[in-house]
Amino acid sequence: MNLDGLKDVFAYLEDNFDNDLKATQQFLRRKSISATGEGIRETAEVVKGMIEEIGGTSSIIETPGHPIVYGKLDEGARYTLLIYSMYDVLPAEEPDWISDPWAAEIHDFKDYGKCIIARGAVNTKGPTVAFFNAIKAYKKVKGNLPVNLVFLIEGEEELSSKSLQEFMQDNKAKFAECDAMFFPSFGEENRVASIFMGVKGIVSFELKAKGGSWGGPTERGIHGAFAAWVGNPAWRLVKALSTMIGEDEKEIRVEGFYDGILPLPEESEGALRNSADLLDEEEWKKAYAVDRFKWDLQGLDLWKKMLTVPTLNIDGIKGGYIGEGSKTLLPHEASVKMDMRLVPGMDPEDMLGKIRKHLDKHGYSDIEITEYGKSYYPSSVPYNSTSVQTLKRMYEQMGARPQIWPWNPGSAPYYLFGKILGLPYVTGGMGHGSRQHSSNEYCTVKGVLDFEKSMIYYLSLFPEVAEELKNSQQ
Repeated sequence: MNLDGLKDVFAYLEDNFDNDLKATQQFLRRKSISATGEGIRETAEVVKGMIEEIGGTSSIIETPGHPIVYGKLDEGARYTLLIYSMYDVLPAEEPDWISDPWAAEIHDFKDYGKCIIARGAVNTKGPTVAFFNAIKAYKKVKGNLPVNLVFLIEGEEELSSKSLQEFMQDNKAKFAECDAMFFPSFGEENRVASIFMGVKGIVSFELKAKGGSWGGPTERGIHGAFAAWVGNPAWRLVKALSTMIGEDEKEIRVEGFYDGILPLPEESEGALRNSADLLDEEEWKKAYAVDRFKWDLQGLDLWKKMLTVPTLNIDGIKGGYIGEGSKTLLPHEASVKMDMRLVPGMDPEDMLGKIRKHLDKHGYSDIEITEYGKSYYPSSVPYNSTSVQTLKRMYEQMGARPQIWPWNPGSAPYYLFGKILGLPYVTGGMGHGSRQHSSNEYCTVKGVLDFEKSMIYYLSLFPEVAEELKNSQQ
């Protein structure tokens, strides 16, 4: 590929970056909170307009939940990329934001220089709008893109993509011409570019202990003094939770929890080992404000734990009085929100059944289980897939040696693209942002421009990589 042919596109991006930065901030100022629905439909309309602005066709498709934005940009190219993204974000109720999470103000933040502080800055409205900025620049300078694009941009990713599976199954024909899925995102974490060849699966659920035949008040909280002779649902929930995990949190004691786990594939472990010198646990601890790990390991052995260990996590506990001052209360119910992160070989449809059996076996059959959203299967793609190899070459062309991961410790509905559409997938791009799901979510201003340039590389490199891999298999 003659990279000199892209210099005029990069020059255009640099010359017009002030406008792109303002467009990014403007999009981030739109609330699109999937949990409450606030701003969801209005933002879907904006995304539809973005697709139309680059010369594509687009429609808003209704689902049982939030609408999906579908679109096409036919450039008469040989290859077609499915661009998956999300326009929904989490709530921003944390009290310690340094500025309004919906103002998308620019601050000097930590040691990253100028950053946009906003909900969705990194996850994932920031890279979504920057991707469209990059396409507009390419088309302005060059005309047609080197690939066709099909867009699938959902509004329920933060709700476990509740409507996505049914939509994809019912609309497979809309994606028949696609060759791979690409999820544009800021891929520089801890100052290193990353390639994730998959994701862990997830099951999200709630446990609730109520007063009942075992004891405890059944209708309302009562005076705390009555704990002398009435059981407490909060204590019952805590005791039930304590049976599920070892003292040091290294062992999950739910019977059958680890059944079926597959070993890390040799190809995936080799790719991780080859970039192991880029692993920096001290930088990671600094970035996430962690003093120590639960594992007394270092280097590759420590990092493999993050990839190969499934988790049973407490997201939050609620019960009784948690306001200011003291109120002696014996609550009538207590609940805990939890999630399980699953590695390849684990079946999410079986996991809640194992939790149920565990509770029943230990005498807690009264504790209720409620699942939230759709469960995600763990999923990964081969190292030599077009999606992964294009991303790897993109990073290298931009002077970055990528750290290659078998899969992301987080979760996303990527398994659907392989299971239903049979497509390889990958997520990534230059640019840095972090603190998703937390206060002061941010992306660097410099990273937005770097990301836009990297998208030009990715779209331009994909046909070249696809042809090389196709020829090598003949």
